[in-house]
Amino acid sequence: MIKRENATTVRLCCGKKGCPTVIDLGNGMVKITDDFGKEVEMTKEEAKLVSDGVRTLDGEKLILG
Repeated sequence: MIKRENATTVRLCCGKKGCPTVIDLGNGMVKITDDFGKEVEMTKEEAKLVSDGVRTLDGEKLILG
């Protein structure tokens, strides 16, 4: 479940402790904090590719991949 925390932050909840967050930093950048508190900053375009990367690891074929 995705919950909007405020105008720039969403929380990715899976029903467990320490849900990851995605924060819009502006200028096309986001900061993702995982459930262990580790942070990474990347462009929004790179962040959008994360789910495609996971699907590829799981063996799914991508139309453009």
